[in-house]
Amino acid sequence: MKITMRQATSTDHSWLFDLHESAHRALVEQAYGPWDHEQQIGFFASLVSEHDIRILETDGKSVGAVYLGTRDQDTWLELIEVAPSAQNQGVGSAALGLVAHQASSQGHGTLLQVHRVNRDAKRLYEREGFTPFGETATHFLLRRP
Repeated sequence: MKITMRQATSTDHSWLFDLHESAHRALVEQAYGPWDHEQQIGFFASLVSEHDIRILETDGKSVGAVYLGTRDQDTWLELIEVAPSAQNQGVGSAALGLVAHQASSQGHGTLLQVHRVNRDAKRLYEREGFTPFGETATHFLLRRP
């Protein structure tokens, strides 16, 4: 499966919010309780305003997104979301590879955090070469050099 990334535009925002809900609602509810739509709209607005968003595509179809920033001279992967219909098909691994390759070509590592309850994602990140470098009360911090 070939994954490409393109810059998100304002016309993608509705689709991105729908993706956010479909990809993260169960995790949010497991970690924090019932999904609060208004709170999530506010969270999403902050994500959009503070990050460089790339849409993940396969065969011209949008299947996910990554939210990127910079932290400590490294690329910060704030969030990766893959549509449920495209999960477990290599999209997340391919996206991680693209982000890490781009960071590496600029002489940077890639940093991310993963929620403690999201064990599947943590296993994916570790399989893709990310190693722990810290933790918070709610998240593990991982880095790929």
